Amino acid sequence: MPFQFEGLPIRGRICRASQSIRDIVQQHDYPENISKFLSEAVILTVLMADSIKLKHRLSLQIQGKGDLKLIATDYYVSPKLSGNSKIRGYAKFNSTKSDYTGEIKHLMGEGYFATILDQGDGSLPYKGLAELNGVNLVHSAEEFFIKSEQLKTRFWTYINRELDQDGKICFNGIGLMLQYLPDEKKMSKNVLSDNILDKENWKKIVLSLDQNGSEFIHDRKSDFSELLLKTFLNQEIRVFKEKIFEFGCGCSPDKVVQTMSIYSRKDLDAMTNPLGKVTADCQFCGAHYEFNPSELGQDN
Repeated sequence: MPFQFEGLPIRGRICRASQSIRDIVQQHDYPENISKFLSEAVILTVLMADSIKLKHRLSLQIQGKGDLKLIATDYYVSPKLSGNSKIRGYAKFNSTKSDYTGEIKHLMGEGYFATILDQGDGSLPYKGLAELNGVNLVHSAEEFFIKSEQLKTRFWTYINRELDQDGKICFNGIGLMLQYLPDEKKMSKNVLSDNILDKENWKKIVLSLDQNGSEFIHDRKSDFSELLLKTFLNQEIRVFKEKIFEFGCGCSPDKVVQTMSIYSRKDLDAMTNPLGKVTADCQFCGAHYEFNPSELGQDN
């Protein structure tokens, strides 16, 4: 849900994910900590996507040189106004390693945090990069906005681990994003004074969340409006319509055929299994596809 501080150049978004995270995580048999980091990436993707006038897809590709190689997410805006947006994600890691405890910087090592904005309609995707050298994913997301958008941006996230009714580990999460949007065109003395006051209010709001954010992110019973009012008691806030998102994957046989079209007949012969089939699995949802070689690739 988007919100705006009345009279201040500060906007925000709040996001809660439960079923969508469960649907994503249950597609895979990941170590617990990797599922947790993937869940956090889902929260960040939704918050970031809603801060952009997104027409098609926003993707995160978080790549490292450590045992955790990749966390990837996609957020799709529904082409139908009545449809819900879709989120999906997966991770790549060293499956021979047994211990995946620790912070993200220890598991991924050096790497980068890439944000890919695809507005569809034949437009070229835009790719922004931030270094993966901070303590956590939140730090890299904040660095991306400073470098790519020149916007002061802060994130707060919390991923909760619990057991479902079958005793299986599952996750849910909540996140909040704030952005400071100064008007650089205003140059009068009065406005400059207002800008100084705006910056002071920004610092106070951020400090309050830094100090009391744990109470905010652990509150899972309040609805968004109530939660914001409890968190920002001394501020007037305008809230906007909530948006619903859910797990969804856009893979299909046609898209697999399109992807395979880059391979030569010789390549496809090498991919063909003893049963005479070329197979492909979707890393996001686990869908399995089988094709006859004659259905794929080039003739050369």
